[in-house]
Amino acid sequence: MKKSLVMGVVILMSFWLLFSLPLLADDTCKHDSVKMESSEKAESASHLAAIERPKVPAIREFHDVMKPVWHSLLPENNYAGIRELVPQFKENAEKLKKAELPLYFQHVKDKFAAKVNEISLAVNKMDTVAQGGNDSLLAIAVEDVHTAFEQMIRVLFPRMQEIEGFHLVLYTLWHEALPKGNYAGIKELMPTLQAKMDTLMAAPIPEDHKNIEKTVIEKREALKKSVDELAAACASGKDEDMKIKLTAMHEYFMALDGAFE
Repeated sequence: MKKSLVMGVVILMSFWLLFSLPLLADDTCKHDSVKMESSEKAESASHLAAIERPKVPAIREFHDVMKPVWHSLLPENNYAGIRELVPQFKENAEKLKKAELPLYFQHVKDKFAAKVNEISLAVNKMDTVAQGGNDSLLAIAVEDVHTAFEQMIRVLFPRMQEIEGFHLVLYTLWHEALPKGNYAGIKELMPTLQAKMDTLMAAPIPEDHKNIEKTVIEKREALKKSVDELAAACASGKDEDMKIKLTAMHEYFMALDGAFE
């Protein structure tokens, strides 16, 4: 009888193992899947936080030609040296015209193109003047090229650096996180975005833009409110609310940025 009882227990244990092992394996797979998904989200959020403002190589190359002319050759009245560099100006002006603007700057691409065209015209004028012997006219032509270059730079980099700092975070949210549905990444970047907003709120309006101070302050306050609303949506954990509030905040930022046009 003992032998029969033992055999019965062994059979029952065998059946239990037969049915339970697949379930245990399934639970393990689910656990590993959840763990992998969490790891991927953390890695994605970390990637968002590490994004830096993209560069436009053609701008640096043009600047590398402009710098010695503006800071050395022109102050030293070295017009022969300036004339020698005119071909490089023409070459780099062409590079600017062909440069592909990164997605980060797409909101100002038309203005950028217009300013690049002004640089091209200024360089062509400098080339014509350089072929003559009037150094005074050449000095004026160099100043015109420098002014055009500065105006182009201002299109990409706002008059208030605090706006640029805010946009750097907004860019990662708008062009990276939202399109991919990475709401965890949006939540993770909210403290950084809020800190940038606080810095922007405390920044004084530049003296050369006092004429639009009232408009800038109003649009800045509207942007601040939209950031607070996005933060509340993140706290609620509702993806659709985050999408709506982030879209609205993007519009408020564009309105503030446009105030400097």
